[in-house]
Amino acid sequence: MRYMSGLLALTLVCTLAEVLADHGTGVQEVTELLEQAIPNVHEDSKLEEVRDIDLSSSPSKKDRETFDKAMNILQKYQYSVARRRGSRKYQGTQLKTYRDITAVFPLSVQKYVQDVVWLATSVIDLVRGTKIHRRASQSGMQPKVVQQSIENIQELATRDYEDAVFVMADMEMYGKYGTEIDLDLAFEHYLRLADISGNATAQYMLGFFYTTGLRGAEQHNGLGLLYTTLAAVQGYLPAEAVLAYKHLSGIGVPISCEKSLGYYQSVARKAIRYYRSGPPLGRHLPDYRVRLSDENGGAYGVRTGPYSLHKVVDRKSFDELLAYHQQNAHKGDLKACMTLLDLFYHGHRFAPRNFPQALKYLQEILGQLFTKQGELHKGLSQAEVNTAAQAAGMYGVMYLRGESVPFDTERALKWLNIGAKMGHGISLNALGLMYQDGIGVPVNKERAIELYKMAADKRNQGGQVNFALAIIDAMPEVAHENLRKAAENGHILAHFHLAELFSGMASTEIQCRMAVASYKFVAEHGDWLHSPIPSAAAAYQRGDLEAAALHYMQAAEMGYSVGQLNAAVLLETLSKKSSASGGRYVEDGAAIDAANGTHGPLSLFKNRNGHVRQTLAYWTRAANQNMPDARVKQGDHYFYGWGVKPSAERAAAAYTLAAEVDSNGLAMWNLGWMYENGIGVKRDFYLAKRWYDKSIEVNEGGKLANHISLARLCIKYLWAWVSGRDIGKSPLFFAPRPVSEEEEEREARAADVEADTADGGAGNDQAAQFQPPGHYEGENHAHNEWEQEPVMVEAEDAGLDDDPGVEDDEDSLSGNIFFILLFLAAAWMFMPFWQR
Repeated sequence: MRYMSGLLALTLVCTLAEVLADHGTGVQEVTELLEQAIPNVHEDSKLEEVRDIDLSSSPSKKDRETFDKAMNILQKYQYSVARRRGSRKYQGTQLKTYRDITAVFPLSVQKYVQDVVWLATSVIDLVRGTKIHRRASQSGMQPKVVQQSIENIQELATRDYEDAVFVMADMEMYGKYGTEIDLDLAFEHYLRLADISGNATAQYMLGFFYTTGLRGAEQHNGLGLLYTTLAAVQGYLPAEAVLAYKHLSGIGVPISCEKSLGYYQSVARKAIRYYRSGPPLGRHLPDYRVRLSDENGGAYGVRTGPYSLHKVVDRKSFDELLAYHQQNAHKGDLKACMTLLDLFYHGHRFAPRNFPQALKYLQEILGQLFTKQGELHKGLSQAEVNTAAQAAGMYGVMYLRGESVPFDTERALKWLNIGAKMGHGISLNALGLMYQDGIGVPVNKERAIELYKMAADKRNQGGQVNFALAIIDAMPEVAHENLRKAAENGHILAHFHLAELFSGMASTEIQCRMAVASYKFVAEHGDWLHSPIPSAAAAYQRGDLEAAALHYMQAAEMGYSVGQLNAAVLLETLSKKSSASGGRYVEDGAAIDAANGTHGPLSLFKNRNGHVRQTLAYWTRAANQNMPDARVKQGDHYFYGWGVKPSAERAAAAYTLAAEVDSNGLAMWNLGWMYENGIGVKRDFYLAKRWYDKSIEVNEGGKLANHISLARLCIKYLWAWVSGRDIGKSPLFFAPRPVSEEEEEREARAADVEADTADGGAGNDQAAQFQPPGHYEGENHAHNEWEQEPVMVEAEDAGLDDDPGVEDDEDSLSGNIFFILLFLAAAWMFMPFWQR
């Protein structure tokens, strides 16, 4: 039935497309027709993986044997390549931080400075032998048997064998089996597969092509929405996640919390079913998502913002730290053993989850703290007793879940009872689950609730959730409070049950958005079935930046904040690497490297403008979800006109948001420079100095740059004062006098009356366009991110004039006397040159 409904929907779309071509009907009407059947699909969806290939006719036995044999060879080859690459440990750095230093020079010479910087960088790279990342064609490099297998699959694909068409599309999309990425051919194969069988994956990928404007397809939001909706109608999880985020943020469609709720609810319910289908206590959540910009300390480097105080640990540092702890653990250090137990049980980006290794260190801890009969040694300190409780509980949980040990309820019960007697929250919760479900013990609901309450009192999130579910009918307020506490600590089940409660009474916009926020959390943190982030991380670690960018772009379209940030970082990196290597766009969209004739990294898009516009879109979406430095990057795009019409006013608005909301020191410096030069804002020396001062306060690493800027500002101020130019209403080195609340209110009322008179009484409807999201991530009230216009914040509301007093006057004067003397000395030194 699912397959037939997909074919009927595809026929409907084709018919409507012809009507659209003849009569010019809007795409939105088609979308509304398609989505009428979606609520029923959401309610009736079952947890079953949508087949990548849905054959419309049975293939011949010979074709099936040929395909299976070829795929067996290709999969073994891909596995061997992955193992070879895996043996070369990922060092943790694939990106470079590019900083634009031309802003410190006058506008008239910035172009020449850029040329000098480019030439110097090229020479340094040439001397050092730096290799620009390039996915060169590997044709002819594979073993002959692999080449023959690819040729066999190509031959089957020409005869519309669906499995072969899908494999060819996937291979060309991501460059698998030693081949080169070719997005043009990938699009053709996805289009053919969608036409042949209505395959959900193919429809989703076509929607991705049309939405992002990748090579192979012209950007067309209407077609992208149609193909994505077709895949979602078939229950394809990635397509549902994309539509949920589109309707939540208003990307290409009007904002609709109700429609977003339906899609997120479908994705979240499937995720929770999968979570509960695992061992007792649920499956482990997917691995932690790394922000690629953190490898360099931030998008602009170390010590440039509030979240860029240092780089994340790299592979070399991690290996050294691991060796240190292993050496201490070998000597019997309990703290080192616990650290390694936690590392291998939960996993790390450089150390995948390893239950045998975790069990090794766990048994070492138990051997030191317990006798063979399972009793604590005497004379232990309180810290050692706490460690013993954690170890006993962990040992019981591993037996209960069968992790690196046989599933054994008797041993699980023994060690969980030991941990529970010592007040270990995890042990209490797991023991309560055993009594509730009758795992190795008779069912005892009262005893289970009692244990859950004890675990909740110990602030164990699992205990809080289970206790809430057990008493939700009798004590709904207490249950809701426990769910809220568990959700605040990121428990996926707590978010899900809160979302179910909110969705059941989502009669208002606020309740609807609260439900969507919790469902979105579940959909993004319980994404075992649909997340492209693991594939993106694997591609990045092996150095395939283009493949990583494609996967992260898909994650970005699904609404992942880390996907949007990483996609923007990679697209920007690929753009700069292409420029550094001499790559350029040609009419057919391929960036050709003159050295070897291979496709350069910018070949993901047909032209540079499309590449930069998509980068800006991801920076904007990441900024709306409070990703570090993203708002400053958005301001840079507006200021320099990258992928959008240059607008210093919009840039200043973006910098103001980054400075006030995120306390970003670099944004503060940018605002100081703009107020100093009167670019994008009215020239105001006092506000310029205040922003420079605030930048020093929040970012000590930028003291030198800010002091130089303050020196330059003082020179300009003195020159403007001497020449009789406008220097603003406030003095540079003294804060203005305090203003009473009555005076502020009178000024505010006068300003409102003046604004209403000038606008004919019309209010400012743009006031919320660029406000950062609060409780709901990803909120965005414009259809196209690059067309959003940030709203400037007035100086009185910028938090710069709040209750300045005498102390501020004294600090400002004493802090700048040195600069005044320095400027006078510099003027005296250069006076002879001026006289000449």
